[in-house]
Amino acid sequence: SRMFMKIDQFWRRTMATLEKEPRPAEFFEPEPSQQITQLHDTFKKSNQNLDIIQKGLSQYLETKRLAFPRFYFLSNDELLSILSQTKNVEAVQPHMNKCFDNIKSLTFDNKKVIQAM
Repeated sequence: SRMFMKIDQFWRRTMATLEKEPRPAEFFEPEPSQQITQLHDTFKKSNQNLDIIQKGLSQYLETKRLAFPRFYFLSNDELLSILSQTKNVEAVQPHMNKCFDNIKSLTFDNKKVIQAM
């Protein structure tokens, strides 16, 4: 999480700077400046870190799928959508038909207890 936040902050700062002072020609010079070289190296390192983050996220989702095999029917994005809203039981609604045959939706009472399928 911290690693992603650092990469995200770097990306946002860089894009804000480039928006204020667009200088695309500098990226294509035969001998790029030290600043451009450092920026390139930082982007490469960020990309490597994003790969590490992606691998960790995939492992985390796999543990959730092992705990509840019906999650294998969901894409990573759909599973993240459900897991990111654990306090909102109705977040599973759009994904019910992928997890369970013949169940399109659930009906909840005021206490968020399932009343009907």
